[in-house]
Amino acid sequence: MTPAGTESEAEDAEEAPPGRRRLARLAALQALYQAEMNRETPEAVSDQFRRHRLGKDLEGIRMDADRAFFDRLLHAVAANRRDIDSAVSAALSRDDGLGRLEPVLRAALRLGAAELLYEPDVPPRVAIREYTDLVGDFFDEPQARFATAVFDRIAHSARPGELDGPGAGPAA
Repeated sequence: MTPAGTESEAEDAEEAPPGRRRLARLAALQALYQAEMNRETPEAVSDQFRRHRLGKDLEGIRMDADRAFFDRLLHAVAANRRDIDSAVSAALSRDDGLGRLEPVLRAALRLGAAELLYEPDVPPRVAIREYTDLVGDFFDEPQARFATAVFDRIAHSARPGELDGPGAGPAA
């Protein structure tokens, strides 16, 4: 490990590109936001994203997203919206209502809940970290901490025991 400030600018510029699943999560977040703002179905927006964004260079990032994962996430939210909203609402404090949240935050909470509920191959710690990072990309630290708490409550409810003890799996 090198001390802070000793890395060259060239090394900083050589950061690894985001993983395919991370890009799928980002694209799914953007698609859910677009669907809500334009009052479109997630399926219609999913089709637009597959045709015009996924696999393309956007804002300096190659959107080489895991398309199957992207589709599963959007399908899970569309097909299970009532259960997902119920899980998110149950994890919110009494003063917070899902409808009162910013649309991007609401979309992130729905996607994170969908992954925790319907993607058992993804360890809960990974899903929590990924969606907390996504929320942190759009909001300040308090909102990221808020999202982490919501995801943690959902994970403990939906996948009891997977976050605690020796069988909890890797935290990374």
